[in-house]
Amino acid sequence: MIAFYESRDERLFIGEMTKYPFPLHVHELAEIIGITSGFVRISINGTEYTLNPGDVAVIFPLTPHSYDEIGEDASGQVAIVPTDIIPEYTSTFRTLEPEYPILRAADAPEDTALALNRLQALNMEDHLPLCIAYLHVLLASTMHRLSYHPVYDYSDRGLGHRIMRYISDHLCEEITLETVSHALGISVSHLSHFFAEKMHVNFRQYINANRIAKARLLMRDSNYTLTMISDACGYSNMRTFRRAFLKEVGCLPSEHMVVLRNRVKSS
Repeated sequence: MIAFYESRDERLFIGEMTKYPFPLHVHELAEIIGITSGFVRISINGTEYTLNPGDVAVIFPLTPHSYDEIGEDASGQVAIVPTDIIPEYTSTFRTLEPEYPILRAADAPEDTALALNRLQALNMEDHLPLCIAYLHVLLASTMHRLSYHPVYDYSDRGLGHRIMRYISDHLCEEITLETVSHALGISVSHLSHFFAEKMHVNFRQYINANRIAKARLLMRDSNYTLTMISDACGYSNMRTFRRAFLKEVGCLPSEHMVVLRNRVKSS
């Protein structure tokens, strides 16, 4: 599956974890997930992990990740934050990657559970300074217990961010290798090489996968019809949308939408 770039309107979120699966995606922010009950199965950079109560996952910027399965009684906290929100960890987020991005409950100090429990009891809108303070505690009790290796492709990361963000912002338009390369000031061959070497897909596959991922997110909103979703995702007609969706997901969009909306109602 190809990760899509999630362009987030909010630069900071500290609150309750999602109650339903979320497709493979990347964003320029760091994401910390702490489980307080039940289980969650997630994928981080191509590896699947099952998180249980007390476990914490730390996802670095531009790392592909997805929420694959959420247990019925699962609950937890998630923080999606800019890398400079707590300056002590800015350099770590930007120059290193964790060897194993999970801190298990058995290896976590008492402060980890304390921070998760306090964050669960607080509302970001009403208690933002306290939420950031307990986020600091959560990071301090987690980050220093992970092992890291250096990241050497700084320029490639920056280029990848520019490419993915531009495509995300213009996804519903008629977009080609030529239009993207012209807008970003890089050659067509360089852009094509980036997708082949870094994303392991060609340009058109990446565009289609991102459009279908966006469609799946819009399907959760009952205000959108399939025609509206097709238009919002850059498809010229419903026939093309159905064919692309069936190829990517394995079922018709109408079938998938019913499943998603029933899941949202029951959550």
